[in-house]
Amino acid sequence: MVSLTEIYKIKESTLNELKGDSSRNPARGNKGKDRERDYYFVDEPADPETGGIKSRVVKKISLTNMYNDLEAEAMDMRKISEEYPEDIVLYNISEELQEVFNIFRSHLRKNYPEDYKKTKK
Repeated sequence: MVSLTEIYKIKESTLNELKGDSSRNPARGNKGKDRERDYYFVDEPADPETGGIKSRVVKKISLTNMYNDLEAEAMDMRKISEEYPEDIVLYNISEELQEVFNIFRSHLRKNYPEDYKKTKK
């Protein structure tokens, strides 16, 4: 039996190779397990006929999660622009996104120091 790696002449990745990219931490942004709780439940009024109580899920807004998400997106965009060095539009978007992240980080650090400290964990 012939394997796909032999057919396409590619090397099979090992877990250590996948973990080796230190410039992009896959546990950042919305991919992390250590995020603050993203939602909470709000109970609706009880149903008069059945007495059942329904809950509504409400997304929680967090400066810490926004920081992590924006940082991860800026990293991803930089990598994409490096993959396509001839595309000036991708490069410009990457630079603008990095500038937005820097502005947000400075604002967070100056005005919300407690939330900024949470990003350094």
